[in-house]
Amino acid sequence: MEEDKKILSLGEDDFRKLRESKTIRYYVDKSLMIRDFLREEKQVTLITRPRRFGKTLNMTMIRDFLDINQNSHDIFEGLEIMDTEYADDINTIPVIYLSLKNCTGKNVEEVEAAVAEEMFKEYKKHAKYLTDVDHNDDAYLRFFQTLEMFRRVPKNEKGEENVTRVGHIQRNLIFIQNSLSYLTEALHTFYQVRPVVLIYEYDTPIIEAHQLGFREQFTSFYLSFLITALKGNSHLGQAVLTGIQRVAIESIFSKLNNLVVYNVLDELYSPYFGLTEQETSTLLNYYNLELDDKVKSYYDGYSFAGFKVYNPWSILNYAHSKIFKAYWLGKPTNALIKECTLKANQSFHHLIEKLITNGEIKVSLNLEASFAELPGTDTLWGLFVNAGYLTVTQVDYRLNQFTVRIPNKEIAIVFQTIISA
Repeated sequence: MEEDKKILSLGEDDFRKLRESKTIRYYVDKSLMIRDFLREEKQVTLITRPRRFGKTLNMTMIRDFLDINQNSHDIFEGLEIMDTEYADDINTIPVIYLSLKNCTGKNVEEVEAAVAEEMFKEYKKHAKYLTDVDHNDDAYLRFFQTLEMFRRVPKNEKGEENVTRVGHIQRNLIFIQNSLSYLTEALHTFYQVRPVVLIYEYDTPIIEAHQLGFREQFTSFYLSFLITALKGNSHLGQAVLTGIQRVAIESIFSKLNNLVVYNVLDELYSPYFGLTEQETSTLLNYYNLELDDKVKSYYDGYSFAGFKVYNPWSILNYAHSKIFKAYWLGKPTNALIKECTLKANQSFHHLIEKLITNGEIKVSLNLEASFAELPGTDTLWGLFVNAGYLTVTQVDYRLNQFTVRIPNKEIAIVFQTIISA
């Protein structure tokens, strides 16, 4: 690659780090997503997309644009959002950013402790700005009581289970369940601006809990954690959650019913996840490559609400190595899909064979619930679509009929390993 070419950012999914890098990095401008988010004014939004389609980069982009405690003018210079009426909103809103992608554990107590640890990080960050306030105020009292509870949690020894730490978390579970709500209240009181809450990979701990057999126990805790902050909370401005799928309406979202969901069939936000055909062609041309039929056969095939989309992880890796192979991997969703496929009925397996033989099939599809909580063939097909193993090419909502197919050769390789287990 020529010395003056921009560097491809493989694996860098933090917006500020990418934009502040000492070496000039290739970046596809998705900043108009911020405009759409602010313009829509939905209080709580869930966006579901497969892994490796840019969710982390987009969430950190929103965080870095809005965060009142940052100065982000330099890293947004030249991007499309700065040519809109929302440019003046830069760094004007307090932001709570939670990444739950690592909130896993061997039992419900460990997963709850992992969520608590993530909240502690966010409390420590905001405590820097709240030290000079009146600690007798109710909002600050709740904030600092919760912060002190987090600080008193004994730390895990490396490689060893710390029963004392888990026990402390359990004794103070009420603080953790309300901690997100308390934080929104404290920030609103301090800044007199309602904060934005961003929760990345919200469904990871639920998938973990399901696979290890304690989903119902964890859901009870998680429901309280989310609902106290995201529903009926007068201190909340807006919130965005991202993940692979929506958890079943019958559990969490039967109560969190103010949530607006945008899945792969919804037009809004579709151009911002993945690379459009024009973006893919421009990127490849920049690195002296061409969007020819072979590239399309390996990496084309996704359709998000009619937008032809390429997996950015695969395209970036191909542009870097110039080797045709399967770069995308849906782990840890693979294990869940394998488990669900093994439990599926004979009719489902017959349709899988037909899909592989004919290239596409028509199925009933449910993208609005997870198979883990609402078992059924329609939610299993929905899991395949949400996770990126299948894409929808035609929709008949009247008959609830969806034409689905395996997007491309890359996914066909991964698909075969999933269903042959």
